[in-house]
Amino acid sequence: MSLMMSLSNKMRILALSCAFCATSLNVYAAEEGEAPVPTYIELKPNFVVNHVGDETRLKYIKTSISIRTDMSKKELIEANMPLVRDALVMFLSSRTTEQVTGAIAREKTREEAAVAVNSALKEETGAEPVKDILFASFVTQ
Repeated sequence: MSLMMSLSNKMRILALSCAFCATSLNVYAAEEGEAPVPTYIELKPNFVVNHVGDETRLKYIKTSISIRTDMSKKELIEANMPLVRDALVMFLSSRTTEQVTGAIAREKTREEAAVAVNSALKEETGAEPVKDILFASFVTQ
């Protein structure tokens, strides 16, 4: 038997080892009750809402939103999607120009949007399944 192994065989062994390790970690995490599997829900269509401006002109926010949650709570969010969308529209339309301008303000808006959606869902379902609100795009005018 040759001590030298072909590169393709080495790659197969490495891939199998990695797959085994990943499976072992997932089984361990499931046994310990840790690390729920995250999932993302992309909200379509995008949101376009007017918001509170400083002037008499209407100001707009156009944003693409995804929700990060646990796989076990995905169906709960999807079953209550009209409530989720309404909470986001009401929240975004109440923002002032200062609250949506700049990276720090948008980060705070993202965090507070998750709280607003969870609050609406808790009132309806008793659960707070939203881990994060993620903006793929966020444009103000």
